[in-house]
Amino acid sequence: MNNQTANVPTCLPTVQPNSANALNAPEFSGRLLTLSNGQSGLRGSLRAQTREPSENNGRPILDFLCSDETLDRFDEIIVASGWRLENYQKNPVFQNAHQYGDILFTLGRALSTEVRPRGEDGKAALFQRIEFATDVNPLARIAYGLYRGKFLNAVSVGFTPLRWENGSPGAAFRRRYLEQELLEVSAVSIPANPRALQLGLESGVVEKGDLQELAAMLRSIPASVAQLREKSRLFCGRTVADGAELLQLAHAVSRLLRRL
Repeated sequence: MNNQTANVPTCLPTVQPNSANALNAPEFSGRLLTLSNGQSGLRGSLRAQTREPSENNGRPILDFLCSDETLDRFDEIIVASGWRLENYQKNPVFQNAHQYGDILFTLGRALSTEVRPRGEDGKAALFQRIEFATDVNPLARIAYGLYRGKFLNAVSVGFTPLRWENGSPGAAFRRRYLEQELLEVSAVSIPANPRALQLGLESGVVEKGDLQELAAMLRSIPASVAQLREKSRLFCGRTVADGAELLQLAHAVSRLLRRL
């Protein structure tokens, strides 16, 4: 390991996913999570610009340009040119809020995921083309409408850090990830911003019928947290967070329907 000097960022050595060094690094104490494929890693949000490609032939496809390298809530920066995408591309699903315990949470799939220059500045950006599963999932129809209408403007990524540097005292960042393995991508939690649902409905990008269909689907799912916890154990060993998200979503949809 490099010796740390007072005013120079310390670049930590490359570590392999799930190695003892990665799991026990004090930098990540209390923050490591089990990601969708069973590996340990971190999660973070990226602001995304969305647009509808001209060649979509009427299909529910949106392009996401995740070009944000600004500080996140942990005072960290994810360098776009450092993304390693091979493992994600083996199963490129687009979920809601990193939840995998029910098919309801699968919003679509990534038709392409790549790092490429963005716009005129030429800086690297993470690019995705997402096809939403609007034919079979009412939640996917709602998510598609909210992104298309610009009521949602972020995605959440799950990743394993491979190489990073810590900021020196007085630096603008606490940590900057230089290389990281992408393992999962999700829409930001839709029930975490019920105002987005409300505005989407008022603007017409969300249909009342979609909310009614989603409410009916949610009513078919066990209603108590205890039942939801047990249901989650049947799917990939997820925790009660899945159940809490379902209940939160059900309450938000019910409140909106009562106002109509």
